[in-house]
Amino acid sequence: MDLGLLCTGGGMRFAELVDFAREAETAGAAAFYMAEVWRSGFVPLTAVASATSRMRLGTYVLNAYGRSPLVTGLSAIDFNEYCGGRLVLGVGGGNRLINEQWQGIPHARVLTKMAEYVTLLQRMARTRLGERIDFEGKVHRMHWEPAIDPGPTPFSIYLAAVFPDMLKVAARVADGIACGATLSAPYLREVIRPLVDLAARTAGRDPATLRWNSVAFIAVDEDRERARRAARVALCHLYAPLPHPYYEFTMREQGFTTTVDALLKLAPAGALEAAADSIPDEVIDRLVIAGTPAECFARIKDYEGVVDELLLLNAMGGDVQTSHTPLLALIRDYMK
Repeated sequence: MDLGLLCTGGGMRFAELVDFAREAETAGAAAFYMAEVWRSGFVPLTAVASATSRMRLGTYVLNAYGRSPLVTGLSAIDFNEYCGGRLVLGVGGGNRLINEQWQGIPHARVLTKMAEYVTLLQRMARTRLGERIDFEGKVHRMHWEPAIDPGPTPFSIYLAAVFPDMLKVAARVADGIACGATLSAPYLREVIRPLVDLAARTAGRDPATLRWNSVAFIAVDEDRERARRAARVALCHLYAPLPHPYYEFTMREQGFTTTVDALLKLAPAGALEAAADSIPDEVIDRLVIAGTPAECFARIKDYEGVVDELLLLNAMGGDVQTSHTPLLALIRDYMK
């Protein structure tokens, strides 16, 4: 299993982000991904590409409602050329809050849209000079010929999915499954993977051709309780200022309905300390990676054989350098 890093870009200037990526590559990280939340996806990655040479570089994930398939495809082709073929393109449908409140775009026909969106990106990544795409879908249409050759090796396209119907779409059309945070290794192994395997076989596809990524919040500190508190605070921010439907679903599915109810009441009201106090130890033990370096190392190994790549999202607070140093040391120990 490879280890990658997921960066939101929040609280970091470009210079700090690039330094972090450079240090991550030196530490042995296999990949570096940007979440399109506080920053855009491709612009920070372009800066990172200029400072690195080995790591895969990915979006995790681009919002498909904010970009047409053409714009996403052209951006991906350009970036893949610039970074020397290291792109992993993660896309997703977002959710009703992000699409309608942040962007003013109707959150409609999501399953059909994402199936067609990924299909068009697959076509664009593989359409060489002199060839043409003619596609008429229920949501998207494209009649297009490339002016720039995308090259002989297409970039991989991962579809963000956790709800069963979207997982089935991903099993049909994507190169990989982009799972999010708060998913325990047993839940991935016993619930999500069997569902996707069945959907792939039903579609006439070998499940072994699918790649698997998942995200884990991680808080590494020699002070075990400080790390676990940081993880609790990170979970609270998933529910404030507005709750994210993805995390509510995954936590309820894994048996933590009482915790979700408390977080929905406390976090949006700004009572973050009380919200953090409401999170039991079992949630920290199962849904995040938090503790001493030795404890975190052992928890990472739980995901071996379940996902191909685990993306670590740093939950420790403090200044950039101090908070990332123990995480990079852990990656160095694991990847050597």
